[in-house]
Amino acid sequence: MKRAVVFMVCAALALVSAVHAVGQRKPAWHVTGNWWRPLEVISAVVMQCVAGVARLMTSAPDGASLSVRVGCLLLLVLTFVFWRRAMLARNAYRPGPVDVRKLVASSKEVEPQVEGLTAQLRKYLSETNLYPPAALPAEAPAENFIDLLGDVDLEPKKLGTSLLRLFSQLRPKVAYTVHGVLREKSQEPKCGVTITVTSYAMRGSRTDTLWEDTWDAVVRAAGNWVMASLVPVTRAGTRPPWQAWRGRDLKPELFAAYQDGRRLSEERKFDDALERFYMALRYDPANLYLRTQVAGIQEKLWLFMDALETYHGAMLLDGCTNRQRQRFLARGRRDLRSLLRRRYRGWHEGLLEVRYRYAIVLGVGEQLAMHWCSDSDKRAHARNEIRQALTPAIADRHWKAFRGWTRVTKESPEEDEAERIRKWLIGLLKRHEEEWLIRLVFQQACVEEMQRLAWDIPWFHLLPFGRSRYRGTLTRTSLRLNRKVWAPLRLAWAWGDGRPKEVSSIAGMPRAPRWIGDAKQLDRRVRRVRDGPAYPLKQWMRDCIPWPRRPWQDSYNTACVYAAAMNLPECDREPLAVWAVGELEDAARVDRRGSHSVMRSWLLVHDPDLVLLRKAQEPRFIRFEREVYPHSSPDHHRQVLPVAAEITAYHRRILQNAAQVMEHMWRLRRKQLLAEPHVVAEWFSSDREMWDCVYQFAKNGGSDWRDRERLLQELRRIAEPHLLSQYGLPPSLPELDDLLDEAARFAPDGARDRVEELVGKTVKRLDDLSSALRVERNGAKNSNSPIIRSEQWLTSVRENPTLSIVAPRSAAWHVCWDYEEAWHALGEELNFELEQDIMGRPQEGPLQAAVRNLRAPPKPWPFMRARAAPRRRRRPSP
Repeated sequence: MKRAVVFMVCAALALVSAVHAVGQRKPAWHVTGNWWRPLEVISAVVMQCVAGVARLMTSAPDGASLSVRVGCLLLLVLTFVFWRRAMLARNAYRPGPVDVRKLVASSKEVEPQVEGLTAQLRKYLSETNLYPPAALPAEAPAENFIDLLGDVDLEPKKLGTSLLRLFSQLRPKVAYTVHGVLREKSQEPKCGVTITVTSYAMRGSRTDTLWEDTWDAVVRAAGNWVMASLVPVTRAGTRPPWQAWRGRDLKPELFAAYQDGRRLSEERKFDDALERFYMALRYDPANLYLRTQVAGIQEKLWLFMDALETYHGAMLLDGCTNRQRQRFLARGRRDLRSLLRRRYRGWHEGLLEVRYRYAIVLGVGEQLAMHWCSDSDKRAHARNEIRQALTPAIADRHWKAFRGWTRVTKESPEEDEAERIRKWLIGLLKRHEEEWLIRLVFQQACVEEMQRLAWDIPWFHLLPFGRSRYRGTLTRTSLRLNRKVWAPLRLAWAWGDGRPKEVSSIAGMPRAPRWIGDAKQLDRRVRRVRDGPAYPLKQWMRDCIPWPRRPWQDSYNTACVYAAAMNLPECDREPLAVWAVGELEDAARVDRRGSHSVMRSWLLVHDPDLVLLRKAQEPRFIRFEREVYPHSSPDHHRQVLPVAAEITAYHRRILQNAAQVMEHMWRLRRKQLLAEPHVVAEWFSSDREMWDCVYQFAKNGGSDWRDRERLLQELRRIAEPHLLSQYGLPPSLPELDDLLDEAARFAPDGARDRVEELVGKTVKRLDDLSSALRVERNGAKNSNSPIIRSEQWLTSVRENPTLSIVAPRSAAWHVCWDYEEAWHALGEELNFELEQDIMGRPQEGPLQAAVRNLRAPPKPWPFMRARAAPRRRRRPSP
């Protein structure tokens, strides 16, 4: 593209110079009056060019000669040629509409679906948010400049109209065209398409044939292939997450996984989104932005340990070896080597934002320490693996922040300070017993990481008028606020909250600043850090200076500082709440980029800094919520840990919807009782796998997203797609406001208590499900478990293939009915309608009664054994 632009500029300058030289033969043009000298020169040059054009167009004796006209015409044609090539190169780099032609059917059987599949392909390409496809087929541009001149009438009487038509055609409408031929074959997969992408700028095309089981899958695969072909050669290849694929062959599977993950994340289907992002990481494990997407979803689910591990792994993608990184971390802030050399590698790759989010997760020390020290949760095994991986990494990266926290022992008086601190940190984090001290360690590591990040950031990223100020979540003011106010504030909160009384001080821990305990001094500190040079000025002087507009991230981070300070017992909460709500109002009103939908759930539900502000239910905060985020009943009380309510409701929806799908499947199987033996065996095999997925789900309390995703994947394997969409699988993670609205219909004054009650009931019911589905009980096999019963039926059908055909139809009908009732009972188990019987005694759950009534496979009859026995082969006659 740059070369074509350079050629176009050179040809245009040559043409202007030639026209100006032709115009100099006429008398020079002079202005009357006193003109500004530069303007007079420019006007003279322009008029000389106009005179040159007049000499070239006239045939009078004072006109230009034929050779001069031919030379200028050649320069004009050359300028047009390079201009058109530059426009094609521009459209190829940043294309507008992509011309998607109507698909062609290779057989008459496929012709009725051509229109629908073409519209579906255009719709899918438009959903990628990269290039809009043409709504109607656009006219293909000319292949070369001679073809272009052939469409223009160069008659002298219509020369003006012809030139205007030529100018309109010099700008090409499209740079890429997509053609497709639908194909069909008798073998599986039966549906296919031969897709072709033609580039008019690069004068080439790319073709491939794709085969899938359904036409919808074919269209989706074709759209992914088209986008994977366009992204590496266009401007989208210079944006995240595709920078590493610029000029390379992008895998369509990678693009499809990323697009599906982003779409599912927007729909709050976080389990499927995580699975798709992890699949994308298989194709591109070194992609920093894919890891950031995974960590962002983990933060929304309050999986802070998982997010910390993901961010730490992403920080290692800085292009440095382990030795170089250790040398870099060992340097001080005033080391001359840090000034003379490049201080940080790959800052433009997004590593600074990753380090910023890593420090933020460390700063949420109360949640991180609680998860770190928890062993009673169902995810104890997963957390133990994360602890083993992160403990040495944290000790190696942050040991310098804990100088003076340990003392020299008699056993190792000459031990290196760094090694001594590392051993102490590793021992403390591995024991994970002292939660208050581990929280203090995380907060101190956050302070040190913020200081190091401020030192490593490029200097022009801190310019107040730089464009980088508004990119991402990392801004100059946000970094200053978090480094100088937010991180020390949370460190002081961690020191005063939960500390044993016998611990009065720690030798190496920095003292709390003076402004920590006073709300007014805190406010002055925040304004001094946020306003910078404008803080000493008077208000009327600030109004006179045209300061740049403050981004919404700065106001939002200021509100988080005020809200976090409310946790300190010595601070006055009332003015802090007022200031925090005021900054939230500024953040909501300053935003002009549509971030409200992204901020809503995080601000009102998930942000750990705003927990106490939401819990206090300040009238001003309720008014702010009603004004900015209109809702039917926004002024109800919310839980302190809202994610627990959302996750448990999500667990209940997954199991209920899955039970409905399996109930529908067994209802359909009752109509296929004369199916082949291998089909019946597949019924019981899939049912055994489904019951095992439900058992693992209930056993772990649904706390591991892998159990949820395994259940959804198994359902996709055995159920038809229309059943999944009919029963709403996979469900989206419900928002807390929706749960409170639903609970308010039954208890308008106690919606919060009802939601908490449902959370407790769901946890108890999952334990009951785990007990009912357990394979072994008291050291012996649980014969009532549907997993064991399905395994028995599967073994019986495999050993006696005629069982499913010779058995009485009524008995087979009852077996299908039993399994249908079992899955129906699973859905009823989570309805919370039957709590106890009339006498007040606990009633047996519907699932336990249903699984106890599951029939065992009958023993084969003698004639069935004889019929199932293999026949002897006859000896061939001589």
